[in-house]
This record gives sequence, C-alpha cells and structure tokens, in this order.
Amino acid sequence: MSETQYNTDVRNFTTFGISAKAACVAYYDSIDELERLLADQTLPRPLKHLGQGSNILFTDDYPGTILISRISRCDIGHASDGTVTVTASAGTVMDSLCLDMATRGIWGLENLSGIPGTVGASAVQNVGAYGVEAGDHIISVDAIETATGEHRTFTRDMMQFGYRHSIFKTDAMRDRYIITTVRFRLTTHPTPRLSYANLQTVVGDNPSPLDMRRAVISIRDSKLPDPATTGSAGSFFKNPVITREHFQKIEAMYPDAKVPHFIIGDDAVKVPAAWLIDKAGCKGMSQGGASLWPTQPLVIVNTHGNATGSDVLTLEHRIIDTVSTRFAITLHPEVEHI
Repeated sequence: MSETQYNTDVRNFTTFGISAKAACVAYYDSIDELERLLADQTLPRPLKHLGQGSNILFTDDYPGTILISRISRCDIGHASDGTVTVTASAGTVMDSLCLDMATRGIWGLENLSGIPGTVGASAVQNVGAYGVEAGDHIISVDAIETATGEHRTFTRDMMQFGYRHSIFKTDAMRDRYIITTVRFRLTTHPTPRLSYANLQTVVGDNPSPLDMRRAVISIRDSKLPDPATTGSAGSFFKNPVITREHFQKIEAMYPDAKVPHFIIGDDAVKVPAAWLIDKAGCKGMSQGGASLWPTQPLVIVNTHGNATGSDVLTLEHRIIDTVSTRFAITLHPEVEHI
C-alpha cells in the first residue's frame, strides 16, 4: 500500500543528511500505486522522485511531494552466446544488483560496486567508476510521464548518455519522467576492466567478478567517507574537460610533476577535479558544518552532522572561485541542488 507523510524532514532521505522539510513524502509499492499518486491532485506540487538521495543536496525546504519507490525486483535472462539480460526495478539498490551479478559470475557491473543509489538513478546519472559507466551496459529503460501517466520506453540510443549525463538531466526532461525499470546487457565471458586505479596490481591475473568487486570497494573505502557515518553526496564536482592548449598551460605550471589527465578527443582533455582542488590550495577548507574530506578533496562532507544547505553552497562557491583563480577552469557540481 502507498504511504504518505506530510511536513517531513528529508534528512534521512539523502546521504548528505542535511535537514530540510518536504511538504509531503509518498511511498509506493507497485506501478499501479505510482499511477494513482501521479493522478492525485491533492498532493502538493511539484513532484520529485528520489532513489537513495545519494546525489542530492537540499538547499531549502521543498514545497512539493517527494516520491519514493519500494519496488525491488530483478529478472535474469541468459542467451546461448553468454549474453545476460538483466531487468531490474528502478527502486533496486544498485550495489545490491552489483553484488548479485558478481556472485553469479556475471560481468559488467563489478566496477560500479559500492556506489550509493538505486538502479533508476544509475541510469539518470549515468554513474561511473574505474573505467565503467552504467550507460555502457544499459539497453533501455521504462518510464512514466508524471503529467500524463503515459508509459514510454527509451532505448540506449535515445538516452544521450555522456559523462554523468543522460537525457533525463536535460532541462526539457528533468523530472518529466519517472524511471520504473532498467534493462542491462551483461555477459558470462570474463571481461575485467583493469585500466583504472591500479586494479591490475590489486586483483592480479584472471580475477573473478567478485575479486574485482572486493578490490573496487577496498579502494573506494580507502578514499571516501562512509555515508552511514559521515554525510556526503560522493563526488561533488564533475571532472572538467578542457582544450589541449589549456592543458599545456597547466602542465607548464608544474614542470617537475606529471599532471594527471585523460585524452578524450582530438582537442579535449579531462583533468581530475580532485587534483585541481588540491593544487589550488583548498585542502582542509571548511564552512560552518561542511568541509572537504581529507583523503578525497572531490567530496564535501557534513562534518559532524549539523551542516546546513547554506554551508555546503558557500563552501562549493569558495572552491569554484579558488580553482578558477588558479587554473582559469570553472568547476561544475555533479550533485543536484534542490
């Protein structure tokens, strides 16, 4: 049965753990219940769907209704060529799906292990880590239009996947649809992705998906705070993409050191935002109850659990301004502000 709560603190609905009030929170346990909620004109508007709230910052109270799925199902289909089609409800915890696939010896999602959030959010955000993005393996998603209740399927070609981007993050589509199902194409053939973060050194030769998962989680845990004890939204800023000429100017600033980067096009270089933040002198920066995580400057944390949205926003802007002054690069937040 669906459940509604009014004038509710959203602190426990995001991994940041920052207090703000929502006019209403509505849970649903079936697609039929979701359809009824969408048609219920008594619910405060606008409507906003949340997964685990792992990429969300509430900067103020929310005047509308937050919708939360309690549907968690997964169907697995095998083909004779080793291809595996996985159909997962959007409310499924993404890391639980990663664990399930790795345990079954199914390849594709193991490098995404440990990322907080739900399956639906992984498609919206095109989450990625250690050389793999969710969009690499998504075949299609099913969604419901919030205004009309119309059901629609988006194929991978329609999703416009990019770096931490999908069609659902564009201005025209943001919050217009609620994803209900995500289909992944995976495989039973060994396909380890070992090029990032010295994974090859950690797992050795012929790793299993579970070996890969354990290595990824170990590396993540060594750098990132546990959201269960220290509130954060993970990586706060996107890694900026700059021209080769711009990158060469940055290299000239550090003639005795190798500047980390990834070549992604004829005239495009991606530079780690964490490196820029560190070299700009932001390490240890704090604002009120918010601060940068000591071992990963890409992460803003709710230091002692009492940060406000204003604290985070102010710290965010200070970091952006400092990096811009040092490198003439404008960082953009990966975290959605509400």
